Amino acid sequence: MNSLSRRHFFGTAAVAAAAVSSPTILTNRAHAAAPSLMPRKLPFPPNDDFGTYEPALSADGNTIYFARFFNNGDTRVKGPSDIFVTHRIRESGEWPGIAGDWSPAERLPDIVNSDSVDQEPWLTPDGNSLYFMSTRKAPGVGPTGIYVSHKQPDGQWGQAQPVPGGNINQSEYRTHCFMPFDLPGQPSAMSFVSIRPRGPGAPNTIDLYTTRQVDGIWQPAQRYEDRLLDSIGLKCRMSVATVDNFTLGVVSVHDFGKFHVMLFVHYDPQSKSWKGPIVEAPFNDWNIDGACPNFQANGERMIWSAGYDHG
Repeated sequence: MNSLSRRHFFGTAAVAAAAVSSPTILTNRAHAAAPSLMPRKLPFPPNDDFGTYEPALSADGNTIYFARFFNNGDTRVKGPSDIFVTHRIRESGEWPGIAGDWSPAERLPDIVNSDSVDQEPWLTPDGNSLYFMSTRKAPGVGPTGIYVSHKQPDGQWGQAQPVPGGNINQSEYRTHCFMPFDLPGQPSAMSFVSIRPRGPGAPNTIDLYTTRQVDGIWQPAQRYEDRLLDSIGLKCRMSVATVDNFTLGVVSVHDFGKFHVMLFVHYDPQSKSWKGPIVEAPFNDWNIDGACPNFQANGERMIWSAGYDHG
């Protein structure tokens, strides 16, 4: 096994438009006519010597939230991992820009972060709510749960609270990776991964669940049943984007104790199911950690962290 830890790498960003807009990338990775995906590493900053993890991009592409682990040397990290933010302060050039276009990373205040694990940020398209996973203790929340902080009138983040309702958080079970799950012809929804039983008396299994808000209330989460997705083991995140009537799904797979990689699938709105073939991301390296992406709200870009140049 490569000695690179999943907590010792820098961020890499790639434009995902080619994959989203053209099904050929999903049919044959070696096909000469298929568009290629070339990861583009962000400049320094937002990358720096302390590493980034699980970045989330704002709708305008000018703000990135990400997690940082304590053992990479940043003394500002108070828990095992904290959430940080960087802003694009010079927007005149081509995205993602060059050194000096982004602000140095700032740790979010303690009303968001805690002395526990805080990671997996996702920012709503309007920029007003920040969802993330945390291991902090709270009534009705399991070993890992989903929390949210809302932006206040003064522009600062409010006190993070467990996401209420919807059976999203349950005291017995782990819940993480709260991500958009918007499919053609269906109401806007969110997905998350949870380890819980499929029915009374059943063993705990790792499954994808979905929920949506109605009049501000989260509806009861349901296990998302899909033959193709159910066939993929060790799922740890589902990322979805639709561009030009083509819906791409990126399944992050975590071989526990080893590394994350990404698998591509696509959604068929006629059958309302996910279709294969299941294709490895062309930049996967099973010896190097690189997965858990977030899409920009319009699907134009996909951003993730990886150690491709440190393997």
